[in-house]
Amino acid sequence: MFLRFFQKTPSLRLLLSYLLGVIFLSCYQAIALSLFFFGVWGLFFYRYIENKIHSTWSERWIPGICIVFIWMSMGAFFSGFEQRVSSFPGYSGKHFVALVKIETLPIEKHKSWQCNVRIKHTNVNVWNGKKLQVYIAKSEKANNLRVGDVLMVNIKPQKPAYSTNTKVFDYADWLRKKGICATAYLSSGSWKLYSMASIYDVSAKAEQIRSVLLERFRKANISGEDFSLVSAMTLGSVNLLTSKTKYQFSVTGVTHILSVSGLHVGAIYAILEFLLSFFNRFNKLKIAKQILIIIVLWGYAFVTGLSPPVMRSALMFSLLIVGGCLNRKVKTVNTVLFSAFLLLLWKPSYLFDLSFELSYCAVLSIVIAYSRLKSLLNFSSKIIRYLWEMICLSTVAQLGTIPLTIYYFHQFPNYFLLNNLVAVPASALIIYIAVAFLLLFNIPVLGFIVS
Repeated sequence: MFLRFFQKTPSLRLLLSYLLGVIFLSCYQAIALSLFFFGVWGLFFYRYIENKIHSTWSERWIPGICIVFIWMSMGAFFSGFEQRVSSFPGYSGKHFVALVKIETLPIEKHKSWQCNVRIKHTNVNVWNGKKLQVYIAKSEKANNLRVGDVLMVNIKPQKPAYSTNTKVFDYADWLRKKGICATAYLSSGSWKLYSMASIYDVSAKAEQIRSVLLERFRKANISGEDFSLVSAMTLGSVNLLTSKTKYQFSVTGVTHILSVSGLHVGAIYAILEFLLSFFNRFNKLKIAKQILIIIVLWGYAFVTGLSPPVMRSALMFSLLIVGGCLNRKVKTVNTVLFSAFLLLLWKPSYLFDLSFELSYCAVLSIVIAYSRLKSLLNFSSKIIRYLWEMICLSTVAQLGTIPLTIYYFHQFPNYFLLNNLVAVPASALIIYIAVAFLLLFNIPVLGFIVS
């Protein structure tokens, strides 16, 4: 059964080959290089011999093995490069001057602002291109810093201390998986603003749009815990959530509604399909409609911070839309795996990102088991049928993520089924209303009613 599934799912073959290289060969670049040359040589060799013998059936394994070797080596190369970028250089313990670019929205701490920066230029070459987590002392000039701003700093990076206790969260390892190789503290006198964010900086522009949308919620007198929840659920601003709120949602098994994910992208897609349905009357505009939907979905992904779950969802919808435009029969599980392959091709460290792991485990469980479980019982009542579908959806998603939940959090949400029956429909309703509010904000009566 697995062999048949393996043969009918080409994305799985690509993904497994690539993952073997990421996991086992990233530290052995010489072996990866040998496999790459062996794979390329094998393909040329097969091309040479296939026309010189009567039957090539027994030799058909040659190109398959060669392609596996090539993708294993690619996984090793990309992962090795990312590890080198996130490794702490030998030059440490000294101050040096550098130009750094702010890449994440500054988060307010007790005495400082925390953000991630990338070193654009410095005379200490080993630090060029490195990513750091910095803490900037609170001051009047620090309060106005934004994503995309370039600072001239006098900095002394510190190597994060790795924990040897496996039962304690290893913050240094978490930073490394995010591509961050060091931390640093900047006093008010050790930096100055070199230039503001460029108008061509896509990340800065996305953050500006998110700030404008968040300000609309504030102007509607949405504040406190209400503001932090609606900001997280609709625009991905999870930094505003308190630890207590995160814990409450975690123990009840509904943490997934706090972060922008497939549920949110699906809601945006449904809204766009409804608003642009009049395009279907004109055959020439159908493709234009699908292109517009893809652009808006990826724009939403950028505004919400390009987290792995939202990128997975946007990429999956994009692939499904393209397949529909080409009149291709799309196999959902193949699309899911291919989207994972593309994301890991872009950033191999996503493989060790918890949100990436949870997202794909849940989606694959739903794709593989949901329809089979739902078909076990049939109900004539629409209400009972809906409840049964919600129970099936929550159950298979939770089953797919149980191993990760127990491993990372050492707990199991006993009430996930009951809570999801309420939380998922309620969160979907909040998303629809929030999107309507953002669209109708400037219309006096409608904007007030929706808020």
